[in-house]
Amino acid sequence: MICGEEEFSICALSLCMRYEGGLARRLYDHYGSARTVFSRPLPELVCHKGMRRSIVEKMTDPSLPEQVSDVLQWLRSVNIRTVFLYDDEYPYRLRECPDAPLLLYVAGQSVLNEGPVLSVVGTRKATPYGKALCREIISGFKPLGIKPVIVSGLAFGIDITAHRAALENDLTTVTVLPTGIDTIYPPAHLDIALRILERGAVLSEFPPKTPGNRKNFLQRNRIIAGLADATLVVESKADGGAQITVHHALGYARDVLAVPGRPSDVCSQGCNNLIRMNKAALVTSAREIAEAMQWEVSGKELQVAQQELFDSLDDKDRQIIVHIRENGGDINDMGESLNIPFPELSARLVQLQVKGAVDCHDNKEYNSLI
Repeated sequence: MICGEEEFSICALSLCMRYEGGLARRLYDHYGSARTVFSRPLPELVCHKGMRRSIVEKMTDPSLPEQVSDVLQWLRSVNIRTVFLYDDEYPYRLRECPDAPLLLYVAGQSVLNEGPVLSVVGTRKATPYGKALCREIISGFKPLGIKPVIVSGLAFGIDITAHRAALENDLTTVTVLPTGIDTIYPPAHLDIALRILERGAVLSEFPPKTPGNRKNFLQRNRIIAGLADATLVVESKADGGAQITVHHALGYARDVLAVPGRPSDVCSQGCNNLIRMNKAALVTSAREIAEAMQWEVSGKELQVAQQELFDSLDDKDRQIIVHIRENGGDINDMGESLNIPFPELSARLVQLQVKGAVDCHDNKEYNSLI
């Protein structure tokens, strides 16, 4: 935990280098303290890679101490924490990244060093298919007894769908802002951000009063990748923010997972390309993600979740599950025994697969997972 003059100096570096990503970290690691950075002569500082004279001018601005005091006072008045790179609370996965920010501004809970963490990214112009699959995948963790922290960026499309699905399924979720911690972006999702704070966190590397711009969005994406064990891409065009997040994840040696889509679907071109180039593992369900990541299923929680899932099914779906348990999962035998028309039975089995209640072998033999 930092305090006193060093906290003041670290916050000052954050203010001066709000658009510079890992530069503040590099300087800190080089000199051993933020106070020492500010004590070095200007000709020495400008020799560091990434350091510009405009940054040095901010560091020598006579009004900087007053700016820092105002920021720290405001943060404390609204219960927002500054989390330093070498604090215990700092996300250890992000600390492993060479361009990790020296300081994070955090509102909410300390949750990023608990259990598995999955970043979920995708296009802002998500299709109904992409949104539905995103919800189904995230809801599928509950029957497995797995509770990953879901990280995303609060944007329209896949991001907000992932946050909502996490909240609906009692999963912890974290959003990373492309603005200062005092500005929720986009404003339309303020209600979701407030719900996230109840059991998750809202964080930013940018100090208060930092407006959103394109560079910030791109810079923010590396944090979404660095916070997680793996990045899941649900829908993505061939280029765009999700692909940049994937680029960072691969650079950090993190797993990348992608949901395939139709070859003709523009919103799935990015996912399909990642799979085709072996940059991402193909996944379509929470169970496949858990298997790819080797996340252990929790026995007691799994039993409770399985029972809850069974209880949530309608009568016909329950009959299907009971039949599979007692008589096996041959689809032809099921149709005759349960007197369910084949098209309806097939549709129900697909939905039960999506929910994580059954799996299928050879397109005809089903096993109950609950």
